Amino acid sequence: MRRFCTSGPVDKKTCYYVERPDIMKEALDHIENWRYFTVSAPRQSGKTTLLKDIVEKTKEKYLPIFISFEDYDGLEDEKEFIEVFLEDIIKKLKNQNIKIGIKKEEYKNVREINKIIDKIYEATKKEVVLMIDEFEKFDNEKLMNKFLHTIRKIYHDREIYKLRSVILISVGYLSGILEDNASPFNIAEHLEVPYFTKEQVYDLLSQHEKETGQIFEEKVKELIWHNAAGQPGLTNGLAYDL
Repeated sequence: MRRFCTSGPVDKKTCYYVERPDIMKEALDHIENWRYFTVSAPRQSGKTTLLKDIVEKTKEKYLPIFISFEDYDGLEDEKEFIEVFLEDIIKKLKNQNIKIGIKKEEYKNVREINKIIDKIYEATKKEVVLMIDEFEKFDNEKLMNKFLHTIRKIYHDREIYKLRSVILISVGYLSGILEDNASPFNIAEHLEVPYFTKEQVYDLLSQHEKETGQIFEEKVKELIWHNAAGQPGLTNGLAYDL
């Protein structure tokens, strides 16, 4: 029997899950059309769950690599950045049983990211979808500018480098950060992960009702919707406690 998820990304096999077909379709359309775009969502809004779902839906055709910049604050130079960046990518590929034969000491600056993407494509024959969570934690402005300019250069020749899409994910909007540095990230192609609608809250509760036979009274459903305001974490927490 599944349950209400109260922490971490939702596992569809063990937790009730609300589909977000409109957002998912828009994200997949962007990826199909070689777009580089941004995603924003507040904490506990289901952002990570949605992104992991994108990984599942694209992994047969492309190679999604989902990393986080959560620990990138405090990086001082290009060599340190590219070393940490490469470690994260190698770790993610290893989890997928993919070996690319890259030696970290061979790469010393941000501009060599294109060589890394080339190596990955040579090993897998799949175009890369690079997803970077917690992008706002990257607090070295000089390094970030170099990274964004490198991505912009790759974007102009993306079919050569086989970098199908780059997705920058953050808690808030990145428009101020990207305005001067990253023309590929068109602000019009920004996705926001909203809280649940009332219908989605009721869908979540009905999944529990169908699987357990335990019914939420209409007034209780209304109060869950009213008190949690559709915030996914709070909605699941309230439902779980009840």
